[in-house]
Amino acid sequence: MASAGIEKVRDWILGRHPERTELAEDVRLLDSRLVDSLSFVELVYVIEDASGAEIDFDSIDLEDFQTVAAIERAFFARGES
Repeated sequence: MASAGIEKVRDWILGRHPERTELAEDVRLLDSRLVDSLSFVELVYVIEDASGAEIDFDSIDLEDFQTVAAIERAFFARGES
């Protein structure tokens, strides 16, 4: 079951694209332009808010932001078994 935090991130992405009703966790967000360079910083802030953890802009790994699944692994799976 997906965490409430990743659902907030998914809802934010879908809210920016009202023509979409769903978002598979393996869709490449940057390549598909669901998240572009202008909205990337906002995405980081949404993830911070939803996860409760600060993201260091100096050490961002873009691979952590490629898909919803990658975002969940990088920012929401910590501490889970």
